[in-house]
Amino acid sequence: MLDIRNGDLSTANIAAKLVQANAPENELDYINGRYVVIIHRNNDLNIYTDASALMPINYCQAEKIISSHDVLIEEILKYNGRTVNDVRDELLGSFDFTRYEGIFKFNPSLKLNLNEYTFERYYPAKEISRKSIDDILKELDLYFREMTKWLKRWDNDIILTLTGGYDSRVSMALTNELSERIEYITYLHPNLKRLSEAAQKIYEVDLFITEALEKNFRINHTQVDLADYDLKNDEREHYKSILQTAHSFPLIDYFKNDRKFEKALHIKSTVFGMGKSDFPLNKNHNPETYEEMSEFIHGVSNAALKLPNYKDILNDYYERNLQKEKVGKGRHFFEIFHLESRMGNWHSNVTQETDPELLEFIFVNTRRILDLLQSPSIQERRDKVLYKHIINEYWPALLFVGFNEETFNLDYDKLGINTTKYFNGITIYEHTNLSVTELDESVIEIKPDNEKVGPEFQYVFKAKNKTNHSRKLKLKSLFNKENARQYINVSTMKLNEKSVVSMDIVDLFKGYDTTLRPFEEFMIEINYNHRFDKLSWQQAGRIQISIV
Repeated sequence: MLDIRNGDLSTANIAAKLVQANAPENELDYINGRYVVIIHRNNDLNIYTDASALMPINYCQAEKIISSHDVLIEEILKYNGRTVNDVRDELLGSFDFTRYEGIFKFNPSLKLNLNEYTFERYYPAKEISRKSIDDILKELDLYFREMTKWLKRWDNDIILTLTGGYDSRVSMALTNELSERIEYITYLHPNLKRLSEAAQKIYEVDLFITEALEKNFRINHTQVDLADYDLKNDEREHYKSILQTAHSFPLIDYFKNDRKFEKALHIKSTVFGMGKSDFPLNKNHNPETYEEMSEFIHGVSNAALKLPNYKDILNDYYERNLQKEKVGKGRHFFEIFHLESRMGNWHSNVTQETDPELLEFIFVNTRRILDLLQSPSIQERRDKVLYKHIINEYWPALLFVGFNEETFNLDYDKLGINTTKYFNGITIYEHTNLSVTELDESVIEIKPDNEKVGPEFQYVFKAKNKTNHSRKLKLKSLFNKENARQYINVSTMKLNEKSVVSMDIVDLFKGYDTTLRPFEEFMIEINYNHRFDKLSWQQAGRIQISIV
């Protein structure tokens, strides 16, 4: 446990304050860590977890039992003559289900009175208010500095899982002051060939980004090939019996058997999803009724959605977890469900799999910070505006390497790096959202650099005659479908003349000639009039430029 307002407080200090507090749940809004706390005060006995249940609880309300593992409750029930049935496969890991009927995962937004065995919701307690990014950053800075102070006193190993996305980059930025003692770890997928082509591309990009971070920031970076690790024989059977998933079996083998870690601090970035509003923007931005809330249930199998009693399953989930209409108090239900089901169930199972080798730490795993993550507008959250500002504040150089893409975020035009390609005296100094391919010494081809094309993207090519001789250019498209006119338009312009020649790309198939005088600049703009996401329409936008 750590208090984000005071990084000097020990767990014992924090526990003493919680016992004395009139409303411990208000204090817990500021307590980060991975914990279960049971507070006995004034004849009341209440149990709480950290904000996302990193240390999970399983419970059976019918028999008033709580436990760290679902299998312990199952064994106790069977020992006492109770019948315990397996949960149907379609529901495993979703909602608040464990492996057994009648045994559920504890919701991190609820407290349980152990005297009466009744639940009470204490988060969210208040309506949320929208805040500016600047105001959020000012408050977060206080908490991040105290957590950094706490981390500097940690006397064991510290690792941070590093990927190519925003979340782990924010975590990395926040470790700037202690990066020299952190081991940054990237997992390699054990069987890439079984993945789809799109998934393979994601891993390829992740590898590019994490290797670029290692190369440019001289961090202690370890790549773990999960294909080299797995549990076997009796050890595998043991973990299958006590754990709810086999998600981390290779990681157990790696951290326990290979690295022999014991309570190393594992900085993760999973709860950062609470600040990204990852739902379709065409859906309701303010779901309040059960019908509206139900549109944002996620992490549930298609097979479960087709069950004839699915509506009853959903209603029972709402009732068990005290999720009334308007439960979010201004927070989007997508985030509420994500915290209480995806984090509180699936993710807490994962954190249990590498315990005690690893102790999870997440910078944003407190209810106060979760509220701050949900305070920007939905569009700001989707554009990761807050996360970009955090990186810029704590380790701005990390913005140099692209996010989920194989790029470097440099202004190459200002540096003059883009002016190194010459074709018969013609210099290409800008190409926005276009790929440029040299077909031979005097012919280049330009086309959109992504299969997704449309009017929302700007496709611009600029070149300059860097010689004291005139250069003739011949432009030609490779698209000649008469029935596809009016979908793509091409504009050309000499920048000193400001006069635009515009034509359909079908007409450009016949060719267009122009001459650049010495040191004259030239621009081509490709305009799509509709959105397309097929390779054929990316290819339709190709233009070949011959330089004479």
